[in-house]
Amino acid sequence: MKKIILYIIAVFIVSQAQVRTNAQSQINDSVLLKSPVFKEKFQLFTDRNIYAVNEKIFFRAFNLSYPLLKTTNWSEILYVEIISQTNTSIAQGKYLLNERGTWGYIEIPETTPTGLYYMRAYTKWMRNFPPTNYFHSSITIINPNNNELQTGKDMTVTNADSLQNYSEIQRKTIRCNTDKKIYTKRERVNISISLPEKNKFSPDGYCLTVVKTGVLDTNMYRIRFPADKNAGNPEFVNYFPETKELSLSGRIVTGERKTPVEYARIHLALLGDKPDYFGSLITKAGRFRFFLPHYTGIQDVFITVETKNDLPSEIQIDKNFSTDFVQLPQQPFILSSKQSELIREIMFNMQVEKIFRQPHTNSEAVEKEDSVFLDFFGSPFITIKTKDYVKLPTLEEFFFELIPTVILKKKKGKRYFILIGDHSDLSVYKPLILLDHVPVIDAEIILPLSPEKIDHIDIINTTYIRGYLHFGGIISITSCEGDMAGIDIPRNSRLFNFKAFEPQQEIGFPEYSTNINNKRSPDFRNCLFWIPNIEMDRGEKNSFDFYTSDNQGEYVVVVHGITAEGVILEGQCNFVVK
Repeated sequence: MKKIILYIIAVFIVSQAQVRTNAQSQINDSVLLKSPVFKEKFQLFTDRNIYAVNEKIFFRAFNLSYPLLKTTNWSEILYVEIISQTNTSIAQGKYLLNERGTWGYIEIPETTPTGLYYMRAYTKWMRNFPPTNYFHSSITIINPNNNELQTGKDMTVTNADSLQNYSEIQRKTIRCNTDKKIYTKRERVNISISLPEKNKFSPDGYCLTVVKTGVLDTNMYRIRFPADKNAGNPEFVNYFPETKELSLSGRIVTGERKTPVEYARIHLALLGDKPDYFGSLITKAGRFRFFLPHYTGIQDVFITVETKNDLPSEIQIDKNFSTDFVQLPQQPFILSSKQSELIREIMFNMQVEKIFRQPHTNSEAVEKEDSVFLDFFGSPFITIKTKDYVKLPTLEEFFFELIPTVILKKKKGKRYFILIGDHSDLSVYKPLILLDHVPVIDAEIILPLSPEKIDHIDIINTTYIRGYLHFGGIISITSCEGDMAGIDIPRNSRLFNFKAFEPQQEIGFPEYSTNINNKRSPDFRNCLFWIPNIEMDRGEKNSFDFYTSDNQGEYVVVVHGITAEGVILEGQCNFVVK
């Protein structure tokens, strides 16, 4: 019952923030932003702290937000970045959240220079607050193409001396054992973990990593920065929580004074292999926001604005990722001789793995591609293939002569379409015109086109609702070359790239249960085993099997969990490969 009440109140406040006056907004937004209930917090664990370029950083994120906030799907997207000491973003990813958190991996670009870096994570809602509230942890990245590594007697790769640990750590609260202490190459290892009845408990599960001893710093799981005295408390909600997956937002302005464009219609098209369309209305403040489906990778996005009297406008897109940063302490990259030896081994292993296998991933992606793509409007009422008809000089004549369900009319010197069908309100709303899935506001643009450049035309002669917009049917035109038949992008439009979810594959590790399995391929994994989500309760036991690699030496198994209060739980055990 409390959860329902919290959710109703929060959604009401946030929804009202879009339509109320500035005076009202300042009062209500301030109450929402200052409440501890609506503060989000996350804790990330990575498989290790030292990596080579081209490797994947496996991570598990735990949601430590207020309990009722977690269960209302307040934020559904976690933003994860690798940033340098000078606040330059090296890699970025977006991951789907639930009340337990999320897990996945982010890849280190090949061109990343050797040095100390930071992992940071946040939600769009957290961008209303100072970046000192974001999650930060330090990592080391090695590039074998860099100059020779420096060595020093007492220096370390971590800058933990200048930063404070954020959370309490309770070690040995998780019991961890291997079935043996010494193994040979490619031998099966059995790990057993158990949770004592009386110890503290991690309600959202546990993660487990098996790596070479020395590559995981178990003394620094989170960095705390001094409070920014100049930051102050935020007064306005500038970024709304992503409660419906990814959001794309921005502002429409006009003129030299950047005056907001009010209540205009705005159209968004996702292009590419699976195109889609979305429609919305701009607010009084000139703001717009779209919720996008579960796409991955970089998407081509087209936005166009439908203004009165074709008023020229500027489309300002909000940044994908936060541009607010913490002042990071810059540390010299100096290694001890022991660390240099370990890092050279990591670099060698990475290069061998790059040559002989795709490390840690199965060939089958998590998301399976659909074999047949269907447009967002479904099956059309009729499809006209232009090559099946006599050649006509323009699309205007083609519609007039061959498509009786489409009528061309004229008002105030401009021509427009009306569809004919069984729905009486088809004449009330303008149809949606698409050219290669790109919305076309002015019919005059397409009428002079040659039908020879058009492959087919789909007609939907029923009233259609998309987002907040109503349409008197749809006219979808597809060109032969997929190039919008050579026309230029119309005014009041913008074409740009948008980063959707980070593509992920299933995490897999070699299995040597038979002698013929990968017998001739070298195995030099830097991470022997990783499980991001283990569900266990007090008093329960669990076990897992994996295989050692061709890399000899001492290894450590580390199990992590975290209580609702933010206390880190940890268990460790060691073994040797000879």
